[in-house]
Amino acid sequence: MSQARPHVLVVDAEQRIRDRLADELREGGFDVTCADTGLAAIELVKARRFDLAVADVRAPGMGGPETVAALKALSPDLEILVGATRSSAQAAVECMKSGAYDILEKPYDIEDMKRRLGAAMLRTHLDAIAAVHQASTALVASLARDDFPERAVDLAAKVVYTSAAALSLALDQGAALYQAASGVAVSPALVARLAAQAEGAPAPVRLSADEAPELLCTAEGDRFGAAIAAPLRLGERAFGGLVVLRDERLPAFTSQEEQAIGIFAIELALALHGHAAPRARGPRAA
Repeated sequence: MSQARPHVLVVDAEQRIRDRLADELREGGFDVTCADTGLAAIELVKARRFDLAVADVRAPGMGGPETVAALKALSPDLEILVGATRSSAQAAVECMKSGAYDILEKPYDIEDMKRRLGAAMLRTHLDAIAAVHQASTALVASLARDDFPERAVDLAAKVVYTSAAALSLALDQGAALYQAASGVAVSPALVARLAAQAEGAPAPVRLSADEAPELLCTAEGDRFGAAIAAPLRLGERAFGGLVVLRDERLPAFTSQEEQAIGIFAIELALALHGHAAPRARGPRAA
């Protein structure tokens, strides 16, 4: 079980610069993956999701503006900071037009870079809050519906990437389980086991197949690569959990997704307060 660290993609042709940024940013609380060309960065973003990127405007193999545009097309939520010398200022401006978040002057000031990365993460966090707010408004409007818990799961799916393998809500009223699945169906036993991991936790709990393989494997042999279990609680009382599972072939959860899930779980707990859940029934595939 682990807490999310923002994952940064560093793109630079110089090994020395990549190594320095990787070391400094890891010490600053970031996970770091490096690429030496724009094309290599694109392949990495195709394989997994990143929270942030720092890309040299003159990385070989692809122009800076083209690299930024390609990365944003693959991952619209990715915030990209472009590194540029004064002599490449015009190219940096073109990168901004292509969707870059900010420009960093080279040679890099590491402390300034960390502050800028923090500001970029704050913006993505605020974007996540906006998405959750929209879903929460719909939650309140759905309180009178008999299928409210199922509706809540459907709304939760809107605040995380749709590549989530399964998204389930476990409530303790009559052992009810409500499930919205994309891909495989998940057994109630597995969801209940994962929801139990969030009991007593003040925030969502992240689980990975590397750290807890026994928790992410079903009796039928289905395996998942990662899960986030968010507690549903009012004060000290926990009454369920929101579980998001991701297929082992899909990218890991980003910190933005974990934040969004945690915020939505709080809103969901508040919405469920005083709402009588319908009689328990079996899981429902979306």
